[in-house]
Amino acid sequence: MRLSLIVQLTFGWTAACHFFHRTYFEHDVLQSSVVDNRQIFFSQVWHTLGPFRIGTREAVWGADPAERYSGIQNISVDDVTKFESPLSRNATVTWERRFFDAHRTEDSALVELVVDYPHVDWLFSQKIYGWAAFQYQAWVKGEIFNAGTSRQKVYLFTDNLLELWINHDHYFGGDFYAFRRAPIVIDLEPGPNIISARLVGDIRSMGGAYPPILRATLEAFIATDSLYLDTSAVLLPDVVQGRFCSPYGSITVRNQADHWICVESVHQLGPCANEETSLVDDGLCLAPGQSRPLRLRLSLDVCGMDFVQFSLKYTTANTSTATKSFDVRLQYAPIDSVQKVTFLHPSGVVSYAMLRPPSSTSSTPESVLPVMINLHGAGVEADSDQVRASFDHVPNLPTWLLFPTGMSQWSSDDWHTWGFADTQAAVSMIPKWLEIVNWTGPGISLDKILVTGHSNGGQGTWYLASHQPDHILAAAAASGYTSIENYVPYEMWSEADPLQTAILQTARSSFRHELLVENLAGLQIFQQHGSADDNVPPYHSRLMNSLLAQSGHPVNYSEMLGKGHWFDGAMTTQPLVEFYETNLRRHDYPKRAPERFTFIVPNSHDLGSRYGIFIDQLVSPDRLGKLEVTIEETENLTTWRIRSWNIHRLHILCLPSVINNPEQVIFAGMVFPFDLNETNATNSFVKLESGLWSREVALDWRTPGNRYGRQRGALDALLRSNGSFQLVYSCNDTLKLAIQASRNFLQYFGGDSMILPSSSYGEAVEGESNVVLFAKGKSLVSSLIFNFPVDVRDDGLVINSRDSGRLMIPYSKGMGGVWLRPLHGERLELVVWGVDLLGVRHAARLLPTLTGVGQPDFVVFDASATWKGHGGSIAMGFFDRSWQVSGGSYLP
Repeated sequence: MRLSLIVQLTFGWTAACHFFHRTYFEHDVLQSSVVDNRQIFFSQVWHTLGPFRIGTREAVWGADPAERYSGIQNISVDDVTKFESPLSRNATVTWERRFFDAHRTEDSALVELVVDYPHVDWLFSQKIYGWAAFQYQAWVKGEIFNAGTSRQKVYLFTDNLLELWINHDHYFGGDFYAFRRAPIVIDLEPGPNIISARLVGDIRSMGGAYPPILRATLEAFIATDSLYLDTSAVLLPDVVQGRFCSPYGSITVRNQADHWICVESVHQLGPCANEETSLVDDGLCLAPGQSRPLRLRLSLDVCGMDFVQFSLKYTTANTSTATKSFDVRLQYAPIDSVQKVTFLHPSGVVSYAMLRPPSSTSSTPESVLPVMINLHGAGVEADSDQVRASFDHVPNLPTWLLFPTGMSQWSSDDWHTWGFADTQAAVSMIPKWLEIVNWTGPGISLDKILVTGHSNGGQGTWYLASHQPDHILAAAAASGYTSIENYVPYEMWSEADPLQTAILQTARSSFRHELLVENLAGLQIFQQHGSADDNVPPYHSRLMNSLLAQSGHPVNYSEMLGKGHWFDGAMTTQPLVEFYETNLRRHDYPKRAPERFTFIVPNSHDLGSRYGIFIDQLVSPDRLGKLEVTIEETENLTTWRIRSWNIHRLHILCLPSVINNPEQVIFAGMVFPFDLNETNATNSFVKLESGLWSREVALDWRTPGNRYGRQRGALDALLRSNGSFQLVYSCNDTLKLAIQASRNFLQYFGGDSMILPSSSYGEAVEGESNVVLFAKGKSLVSSLIFNFPVDVRDDGLVINSRDSGRLMIPYSKGMGGVWLRPLHGERLELVVWGVDLLGVRHAARLLPTLTGVGQPDFVVFDASATWKGHGGSIAMGFFDRSWQVSGGSYLP
């Protein structure tokens, strides 16, 4: 049977959008037809300026040599002016004329940007600097033409670009990985419109082939609808046993009008639909140019249909009405096959994972089986044939096999903060699946998980195992790299004070798995790598194997002779399968904590417990924490002796799976032990100013004045939002930046954002989500904490620190910054501030996009940061456990 999907578009202003500024309601709908004089096309003749050096993931910080010459948008093209560059002969470069392939249709245009510099001796540089030598940047300048006589609304895809200018409008974020989730919506003036695009080489996403070539694609489409429904981005669960196997769906919508639009409702139509089907949220509003994922609650029964039908209603400033229809084909899956299951990410957006239930021949219905998760590599979709078939050779593994997405083909942030949360939510979803499909097979145990992964997923395996050792049954890393800093060295970064660079390294320390090896001791681990791997060199697995052995925990390592990065059966080689089966069958075995063990503690909420010890706070965020535990067992008593470094507060959980849980603990430097309560009710301890440990007596220490829970980490802790990001703007300039931030959250993380005017700031900070406040000028709303150490005053920006006292930084052109502030309930607010447009625009670059950038808790910079990168910072560093500037911060 075929059932069309009908979307009803109703125009009529309602109270849901009244708080938005009326200045954005000048137009009703876009023209619905395309005529010849509205055609758009790119020029074939472009000009390039480069190559310039750039470090791994440095472009987010600025580091643009063109900014020394007032910015690429203000530099005229000529063949005379020379620009300094250490990559070219005579240390200078000039503009070069290039021809690029440009194509056009009736309603679209495309140009492929391909830039290389064959006169540079790349191979010689590579011998010295490795892959980092193949990363460089260049600007290209060309035009997109509007053949009409009036402004033309278009949406622009920016594949493999991070930054561009269109005329004098700046756009940061782009679409570095070519996800195509959230294009830029722009107005083209009649005639030529100048485009300046910054191409940045990145070995991780573009490969390390010789010669190094920069490639990007611009593709523009004429926008004909006010509200665009991206049917390519519809996410629905599979149909199992005649029902959707999960209750959530999603579709991305984009506002292509000049005014705000509010989606009022979405309803599933058809004989099996019921009133349960609706938006998860009560209404959803979009700023002009904003894309958002609509979260749908589905009616589970589908009545054997091949297609599903919905109705969507939205309101705007006018009273016109329009309708659209499109079809969404349902995917059916047998109950024992790999199937797509949707669920809510902690941020509230709909995600999915692929689930393979245990086969009927692998166990009995009375069995309780563990979960095994497989983390995909970079650029791989979890719903791809490669992932679906990766375990076909072992259909009878005694496990619930789960393939998370991490919310993108790049697992958003390399399976770290955002991707890690997605993995946890995917595991927690399985019990709901059991209920919906009326599962009668083996049960499930969520206590221990076997984690495995390939390439970037192998790196993710190290991350999960080192951060959640008590929840890991075993770990198998195939062709995984150790850390991004080891993968493609950061050698080519701009010069900066050593302390500035060290602060960025500290911000990335939670992802330096080679520093966290001791957390893996005691886990069952297997490594596999192809000896001929030219994507992730086998050095990475060899290094981790050596470090594990040095920590007293040698593990099995299989190097596959002559094998490359990926090959058929890579995840089901005989050694791997034996490892899986051995550990899956002993998932419920109790374990014994070793006589001695070490716990390395990065400053991250992703870190769980190790043998029941959970770290709540570090003394200082400037360095790693560390515990050394020695266990003494007698016939009647088990005592744990604990020596700590840089640990302020911890609690101890007596785990049922551990045989030798402590009955008492003795901290180093103390004589008397603390008895532990088996209910874990009073097993919390804090280190006093005297250096001695005490049982925690302040039961209400989790206050806004203390940093705890999801607030822990560097600036990327902002990603731990329970609900859509709340983006608050104060003027037209900051509204544009809020739309940019929303686009980037969706593009890189699949995240959702609500954009609000400053009049709604109070509602935002009292809500449930994390907040981003965009501010420009010499005033700023006060923090929730009295006398917060960073503040904007009439005469300058103030930073208060224990060591340096009150520091006043006078305002200057282009000055800006970002800093975290606490909110109630473990939430965070990020201030994105600039004294002028240049400052706040540069500050907005530091919102999370690419992983490996290393943003600390606060950064204040002047205009030189546009070309110096992090070296242009006036101040940067971290806030400690009481939200004070840490002693290791960089201050003027």
